[in-house]
Amino acid sequence: MLMKLRTTYLGLELKSPIIVSSSTLTGNVESIKKCADAGAGAVILKSIFEEQISSEIKREEGYSEEDIYDAYPEAQEYLNTFMRGSEIEIYEKLIRESKKVVDIPIIASINCSDKGEWIRIAKELQDAGADALELNIAIAAFDRDLDPRKIEEEYISILKEVEKNINIPVSVKLGDHFTNISRVAFSLSKAGAKGLVLFNRFYNPDINIEKMNVVPGNSMSTQEENHNTLRWISLLSSQGVPCELSASRGVYTGEDVVKQILAGAKTVQVCSTLYRNGIDHIKQMNADVEAWMDRHNFNDVESFRGLANKKEDIKVAERLQYLRRNYDLY
Repeated sequence: MLMKLRTTYLGLELKSPIIVSSSTLTGNVESIKKCADAGAGAVILKSIFEEQISSEIKREEGYSEEDIYDAYPEAQEYLNTFMRGSEIEIYEKLIRESKKVVDIPIIASINCSDKGEWIRIAKELQDAGADALELNIAIAAFDRDLDPRKIEEEYISILKEVEKNINIPVSVKLGDHFTNISRVAFSLSKAGAKGLVLFNRFYNPDINIEKMNVVPGNSMSTQEENHNTLRWISLLSSQGVPCELSASRGVYTGEDVVKQILAGAKTVQVCSTLYRNGIDHIKQMNADVEAWMDRHNFNDVESFRGLANKKEDIKVAERLQYLRRNYDLY
């Protein structure tokens, strides 16, 4: 691979702007090594969920919480501590073993429901050797009485608490459901986020019309989802958000990578395209980006990052329908 694809993200040196996002593809050492060998610039480890740990505890117990509390009050505390420690140890081992066999950044990813757990797990993963941490925060506004400002405040609060307790760089993975994504992005950057990942992809339900029940929907992104990410990478980059942007969701080809960097992304994250085309597809994506750079006489990635963000082009990104919005809010 030529030196021209080298870039940085969260202060880390990357051989390529293509990062393998959090998924089962990054859940074991063998697969992580395949990603590195194929030319990935970094990997985001499969997220560790506090909910996952809690479920494992209950499964191993085989009893209801009430039964255990009634019979052996101290047993619940022991099992919670033991099982939690076991799950974290497995994740820490993945970090340590991966760093022995690859020379690319290993970025941990966590999702918690308790603020204390965000901090505790973040510290433990830092101590295990993670190069950076991605906060996979997912708070949905399903409660009709929940003030949306409270959700934004919770994102900022979690970030601040984690960031002040660890020394490695922290990024936040955002969903695209906020009323004002720009405000949230600038607020998180001000609160200490070194990077923002646009966008998270949440569980999608579907309905089985024969059984008439809710079932899991398609878990993979489509290439068409790239456009919404492209819009917000362009807008946030042109607005000067003071942190790095990583484009996720719908990035399938080298052409998609080029588009996101032209829009202002520092890196891109890929997953679904690797499930469909194999991990070695990273090689083709890198080759296509290099070929495009050669055709346009670019010697490094930074030299064309954000070039599409000229004032007249941003007006196109601001379009909501086929006619540009006819009002502005100040």
